[in-house]
Amino acid sequence: MSYSTGEIAELCGVTVRTVQYYDREGLLKPEGFSEGGRRLYGDDSLKTLQIICMYKQLGLSLSDIKSVLAEQDNGAEILIRILNEREKSLDEEIKQKLSCRDSVRVIKKHLSEGSAMSRNTFFDVQTIMEGRKKQLWTYVSMGLVGLLTDAGIIATIVLWATMGLWIPFAVVMPCAVALTAIIVAVAYKNLAYICCECGKKFRPKFSEFFFGNHTFKTRKCTCTHCGANKFHTETYSD
Repeated sequence: MSYSTGEIAELCGVTVRTVQYYDREGLLKPEGFSEGGRRLYGDDSLKTLQIICMYKQLGLSLSDIKSVLAEQDNGAEILIRILNEREKSLDEEIKQKLSCRDSVRVIKKHLSEGSAMSRNTFFDVQTIMEGRKKQLWTYVSMGLVGLLTDAGIIATIVLWATMGLWIPFAVVMPCAVALTAIIVAVAYKNLAYICCECGKKFRPKFSEFFFGNHTFKTRKCTCTHCGANKFHTETYSD
């Protein structure tokens, strides 16, 4: 069966100009001509064009497609190699897009909390994202230690109240106080803040860190660089 340029283009979902372009590039050749001199394509040409369209959807370049079509014996090996390279390229694109999406989410979350982005917005986003994992580890460690401390205090209080055993409480309570002090010291060492005015990272005075008003992500303290006393974004110290 023979097809005109328009017919084969319609069957493959491309334009006539695309078919003509593939013809000029040597990817697709007519199997004959009509009496009026128009190109005619057969079933083999239809299959070839379908394969070309599939490769284009996969993101292969025309030069890669030519290489695959030209090699009859080891075309499959060439295609596998090209597809492997294409897969790596797509993985990198996905990684970059995910990073961009994370940046968008950070900015949205920051703004939804009522905090204004500073002049160094890009620096803020990069700094927040780089310290996110370490910051999370600090939060988890503090939470686990806090739970264990509370559990120990409650258990010894129950023993004291029900069985009259006060010694466990006397032993555990000082340890809990000491452990809490260590937790606070570790948090003060590991956490820092990004100023909402100048965009610089700083560590506030211990009194402000310990007594200052705070949310889960921000704390009201004074920037040691510009003196802004506002709610600044919490991050991980370098």
